[in-house]
Amino acid sequence: MVGKRVLMVLTACAVAALASVSARANDCCAPSCGCAAPAPTTCTVRTTEWVRENVQCTRTCYRTEYRTESYTAYRCECVPVTRTRVCTTYKMVPEVRTGVRNVCTCVPVVENRTVMQAVTTCKPVTRIVRKCEDHGHYECRQVPCREGWLTRLRRHFRHHRHDCCDSCEPCCPPPMKTVRVWVPCKVWVECPVTCMQRCCEYRPVTCQVTCYKHVVRQESYQYTCCKCVPVQQTQTYTCYTSRQVAVPCTRQVAVCVPYQQTYTVCRMVPHCVEKQVPVSPCCETTSCCKPSCETCASPCGRRCHGHHFGGLHFRSGCCN
Repeated sequence: MVGKRVLMVLTACAVAALASVSARANDCCAPSCGCAAPAPTTCTVRTTEWVRENVQCTRTCYRTEYRTESYTAYRCECVPVTRTRVCTTYKMVPEVRTGVRNVCTCVPVVENRTVMQAVTTCKPVTRIVRKCEDHGHYECRQVPCREGWLTRLRRHFRHHRHDCCDSCEPCCPPPMKTVRVWVPCKVWVECPVTCMQRCCEYRPVTCQVTCYKHVVRQESYQYTCCKCVPVQQTQTYTCYTSRQVAVPCTRQVAVCVPYQQTYTVCRMVPHCVEKQVPVSPCCETTSCCKPSCETCASPCGRRCHGHHFGGLHFRSGCCN
């Protein structure tokens, strides 16, 4: 992309240079000098052109490769180990000892003591008693008596014959009898009542009492106790210890390996090329210009020297 841009810039510069050269050639001998314009001629111009060229280059690249690597790993193992130790144990041994202790015994003792004895006595007590009395009396009253079976039978037969009572005559009165009836009359009466009441009294009485007195005495006795006796013992035991064991292992390791890679590069190479460029001849054949390299006789008054544009050398064509 950069080479294309450079080529385009150089081409534009070359075209501009050719245009300026032709303009100056036309201005060198103008028609104002009174000379006839000569026929156009060509001149050889050297120019630089950029040409695309493919070049093979080499570069260093890296790729990832996996290699097998051996290494030593360590693992922890439990190994049984037999050890010996001396330990102290305590053994309980019975031992008979003699001691003294206090013994409390009860001894009977007769003592004179004054005690309060309970005595029960009867005393007369007067109190008011309230009671209900009936002060009623008897009265004689007439009450209907119960009919006998003969009377009920006779009335039964009369009822069937319809001759018991007429509608105009009242019914027969029931039989009556005289009864003696008690008529009650309740009255509350208060009266004094004397009764004997038992009461308990406490009186001091002196008497002999047998009691027990505690007497402390000392006596010797034998008792068995256990005594701890240390015993030294040698024990052999097995314990497990951990140790590191070397184990050979392999693993895959990623390694960056350099290698040479060939690739094609497109670059722009400058080439010097000669081209034929049409130019107008100078006024050297006429009387308007002198064949000298100092200054033309034409009214343009320009020096006959080369022009440099972009590293290219062009001759104006005014003078040889």
